[in-house]
Amino acid sequence: MNNKVFTVSLKSVTLIVFSLLLSSCVEEIKEENFYTFTGEMISDYLDNRSETFSSFSYVLQRAGVKQLLAAYGEYTCFAPTNEAFDIYLREKGYADITQLTDADCDTIAFGHVIKVAYLTTDLDNGVVGTANMNARFIQVYIDSITSDYYVNRDSRIILKDQEVENGVVQVVDRVLLPSTEQLPDLIEADEKCSLFSAALRLTHLDDSLQRYMDETYVYDESIYDYTRQGEKCPKPKHRRFGYTAFVETDEAFRAAGITTLDELIAYAQTVYGASFPEEKGRFDSDYTHRRNPLNRFVAYHLLARTIYASKMTTTTSIMPQYESVDYYETMCPGTIIRVEKGQGTRYKGLRINRRWDKQFTIEGVLVHDESGFDGNNGVYYYIDRPLVFDTDVRDKVLNVRMRFDAASLMPELSTNGIYRNDERLCYWIPDGYSENMKFFQESIVIYQYPQPDYWCWYGDEIIGFGLYDFALKLPPVPEGTYEIRYGYVPMAQRGITQIYVDDIPQGIPIDLTVNTYGTPSSPKIGWIADTGDEEEDNKNDKAMHNRGYLKGPDSQCFTSARTLARSQQNLLRKIVATQYLTPDEPHYIRFRSVTQNSLEFMLDYIELCPKSVYDNPIQREDRH
Repeated sequence: MNNKVFTVSLKSVTLIVFSLLLSSCVEEIKEENFYTFTGEMISDYLDNRSETFSSFSYVLQRAGVKQLLAAYGEYTCFAPTNEAFDIYLREKGYADITQLTDADCDTIAFGHVIKVAYLTTDLDNGVVGTANMNARFIQVYIDSITSDYYVNRDSRIILKDQEVENGVVQVVDRVLLPSTEQLPDLIEADEKCSLFSAALRLTHLDDSLQRYMDETYVYDESIYDYTRQGEKCPKPKHRRFGYTAFVETDEAFRAAGITTLDELIAYAQTVYGASFPEEKGRFDSDYTHRRNPLNRFVAYHLLARTIYASKMTTTTSIMPQYESVDYYETMCPGTIIRVEKGQGTRYKGLRINRRWDKQFTIEGVLVHDESGFDGNNGVYYYIDRPLVFDTDVRDKVLNVRMRFDAASLMPELSTNGIYRNDERLCYWIPDGYSENMKFFQESIVIYQYPQPDYWCWYGDEIIGFGLYDFALKLPPVPEGTYEIRYGYVPMAQRGITQIYVDDIPQGIPIDLTVNTYGTPSSPKIGWIADTGDEEEDNKNDKAMHNRGYLKGPDSQCFTSARTLARSQQNLLRKIVATQYLTPDEPHYIRFRSVTQNSLEFMLDYIELCPKSVYDNPIQREDRH
């Protein structure tokens, strides 16, 4: 909420003056509707209203958080009233607040404070974009009828947007308590999901959703000083494990004609017998086998990362006439899902495996993103129909050019609140932090948080420094021949990188300074600005492709001026390799510095484009 405190303060003064001028016309103005800026800190706000917040102030003091809220910064404090604490203490069986343990106070205090200031106008259904001080995400639900805001499902914001010198106070009527249950237990306790829960247990995939914290991870307090940007890049404090599940309710199954576990097993055998015909009937009796149809069915609903609906895809840097799309690997071997969110007047909501274009009209599965239920090690969402990796998904939905935001290839960044974070923090990703990243020598790799004015797809990027040498695991796309493309932004401070696929060097090293903004375009790349003449522009696209390059997508923009990536010569896609990929074995793309200095490396995204798209004689690949 940068620079909002002063702005809203002026608005508050204006409202007060305006209300005085109208006092002869207005019979009564309710005091709670206006808040006069007084220079208070959050701690002052609570102390000056002890009749309402004395219990919360006591808890903050014991946890050592009170001093933090007395200092300058930007915070959101969800402040429970004394009545809220009375309810909490009765439920816990405590006679009074002094019976709380130190651990109780720490959990409560840390769970109600976020180190970013959020007004309710910044919030939407789903999770708040920044984790609280317990490193857990707070969920928000907005009642569509009353417009009331609920936090963690049952705590209502009863006094909104109390702005103070160091942030915002949101007054709530219940103490916020995170679930301490593991994700499978949370699903099992949900009476609406009994059939899915039974399948989860039968396949023993519930046993695969138990990890929470990597106790072997050693936090290194060293910070990388990203000089050019002035960023301080810490290493992650924790390495948590997490999961996301998309769950059909029993009602959703009934709508699909499935009412019993036996019927679900038969349905899975039909779908996955067609998707994997070479396996048909081979593993039907062993529900724990990863190639068993029911096992595949359940596993396709699971991601080995905690990712909230608000982070699954983003409209940052996307032109409003286009959907935002991301892809994620599932726990079903060799499979991915496509996640898409519409903008503007098109369909609403988040959908999985949708494809709606001139060729196909596949509606996909609707995610009820406001339904998110947060457990100790993950989150689950209701979906409106069976989610399957069927032949339509394999051969139609995923038979497209797929663009993978580079950071999305590392599940740990999602689980630990790094990916698309709202804290405006860059993170130094250490060796071994992500299972999908391999270091061949000591390397400095930074995740740059999303910024709408950056020349980046979705606003974020991966930056390398020095003699970096690392590889990222490619997603398990359907079997076939693909162009593997590297999306990047040439700039003067960048160096030269050699790219490998599966440890085989691909062509000559790429000079990341060539075609920088404001310099003549290199004839080796052949970038020419669009003329508006479709035939001429297509001719230039083909010539660039023959040289191994593509322009930036016309669906991407940056800055408030909506400048298109396609119109900028320094937003490029390099065709790294044309290679046959199979989903059942891992493939890696590797980047190695070939300059003996500390120049930058930049990775924006990876594209995997099937031959049916890039070499289609009937329909040219789109520019999006």
